Amino acid sequence: MEKLVKQIIRRTPTPNFLNWPNNWVLKLISLIFAVLLWYFVVGEDKIDTTVFIPVEIVNLPRELVISNQFKKQLEATVSGPRGLINSINRQRITRTINLAKATPGTIVIRNEPETIQFPRGITISRIQPTHISLLIDELVEKELPVQARTTGTPANGYELGGIVFEPQSIKISGPKAVVGREKLLAAKNIDISGLKESTTIQIPLELRPAILDLMGETVVTANVMIREKTIEKTITDIPVNLSGTAPSRKITLEPDTISIRAMLPQSSKGNQSGLIEASVLTDGLPAGLHKLPVKITAPEQIKIIEILPATVTVRIGRGPDK
Repeated sequence: MEKLVKQIIRRTPTPNFLNWPNNWVLKLISLIFAVLLWYFVVGEDKIDTTVFIPVEIVNLPRELVISNQFKKQLEATVSGPRGLINSINRQRITRTINLAKATPGTIVIRNEPETIQFPRGITISRIQPTHISLLIDELVEKELPVQARTTGTPANGYELGGIVFEPQSIKISGPKAVVGREKLLAAKNIDISGLKESTTIQIPLELRPAILDLMGETVVTANVMIREKTIEKTITDIPVNLSGTAPSRKITLEPDTISIRAMLPQSSKGNQSGLIEASVLTDGLPAGLHKLPVKITAPEQIKIIEILPATVTVRIGRGPDK
């Protein structure tokens, strides 16, 4: 650089400061910058190298989505002055693809040297891949239920009462070709072997690859309900009680006992009638005959199937003896 400046000075005639224009300082600075630029662009060694250029998709309509995998960066072989080449990594150079006018279908895009804006002085000799294929599809959204699957059986005398997931369904969005045919999201198998009581576990979803790419690894909470097995029994001789009866009137019931069909735990012993209360509401009724429904109150583990009979005849007298 020093030799170059001395050569320029020797070849430059001695200036006559009286004849210099007023802006001679600006012109001198411009000359210095021109010399420096010439040195960096022409005087530097030229090198060849390979750089990686990211692909940038812009202006894709909201109702569309790219449904295929494509190369997210290009491999470009370039040549130019060492300084310019070294500056590439500090610049945000991309291969921009404008999809503002895209429609559903396949688009093939050529990667030409002029599609990448390198600094002036850099030459592109090769770009790989030479083409990018994009499959454009409609963007759809669906809410899919989570499906339970189990292995094994609970302990003897117990059964699976059900599985409730949190959340019970998951909303996903993606290409119509991928999401459109999905009906549910299957959880991995839940092992219920030997269980005697309900439990809560975290369980991942078992997704096919295309859905996994959209959702990523997803875990849900499974509330596994285990209950004692039940059997159907008929419980007889349950007395019917009066509710809201005025003590000044005589009331008779026909019949005054009922039976029920119910599902009870297998471990239940005896008639169980003492656990069940039957009643009829007579409050506010006038004297005479009335057909009233029987109300049953029973523990949670007893599930009523049928009341026999479901109604009873109530006779309300006008006085204590009538």
